[in-house]
Amino acid sequence: MKNIMNNSKLFESFTSDECEEICKLSAPMIRHYIKNEIIINEGDRVDFIGIVQSGKIVSKRTDSEGNVSLQNILEPFQMFGFEIAATPSKISPLRLKCLTDSTVFMFHYSDLIAKDVLPEKYRLKIMDNLVTLLANENMRRMYKIELLCQRSLRERIVMYLRFMARKTGSESFAIPFDRSQLAQYLNVNRSALSTELSHMKSEGLIQFDKNKFTIKNGL
Repeated sequence: MKNIMNNSKLFESFTSDECEEICKLSAPMIRHYIKNEIIINEGDRVDFIGIVQSGKIVSKRTDSEGNVSLQNILEPFQMFGFEIAATPSKISPLRLKCLTDSTVFMFHYSDLIAKDVLPEKYRLKIMDNLVTLLANENMRRMYKIELLCQRSLRERIVMYLRFMARKTGSESFAIPFDRSQLAQYLNVNRSALSTELSHMKSEGLIQFDKNKFTIKNGL
């Protein structure tokens, strides 16, 4: 457990001994899920913070017309639920599903922020970390909105690939999505996406092999 906490942004700057004490006081749960199992459904009440210990989890949202938008793919040490648990309603607008067998470390949100569970110095530090996490999540969503505002399919692809190049610091990188997932993330048709990527490859703008991309010629 301490290894998970030490590598989580939620407990950044906590020592191993402090993490152990938090575990004793807050009594987190460990949940095991099988591939394709639903962790959270749209409309569920979420009053916990989950940290992925192992596996891979996808977060999606379905609009009123049934269109599915991929929001994020979570891997070990990444978190979910905090942005929902912090709202007054605690009602999830998202669906989280396991892409593989997964193990999740879960804390009750109230146990981490209530004044009568953890020492004040721990609680305040956790709340500071939560503010940073929420700010980062807000920036991620602002980027997604800007991405979806791009008018053409190519503009969306270019913006996403440029973002990944900046994030990795390299013009060659692996993206976290397969082709279907990338289409859902960009909110486009999979066949149209594959066709446009092939056109960009033939024009010498990119090279790719499955989820590995290289951008070229100052894309």
